[in-house]
Amino acid sequence: MNLLLITFSLRNRERDYSQFFVELRGRALQWWHFIEQTTIVTTYYDADALTNFLLPHMEATDSLLIVKVSPHQFQGWLPKQAWQWLAEVSDRAQPSSLPLPKTDPR
Repeated sequence: MNLLLITFSLRNRERDYSQFFVELRGRALQWWHFIEQTTIVTTYYDADALTNFLLPHMEATDSLLIVKVSPHQFQGWLPKQAWQWLAEVSDRAQPSSLPLPKTDPR
């Protein structure tokens, strides 16, 4: 199973990008979206394959970056439920007993 971070900028306000999101979520075992234009997914596909599924639903002026995330190799400032989700999917990809990162006190 792969843990992938996907960030995108879909720039054409006239275009219906719904098929992009259908394809993105349809290829994921689980997905999480907390940061605008960024999604983390667990999937059996690698970054190349997922890119190939998404590109037909984009335009030349759009942007897409897909990066494989190593389980438990992330840090930042997010709410507790985000870190819990990341820890759970990381445990399934590679068990670890590392502590959760700091949480946003809001």
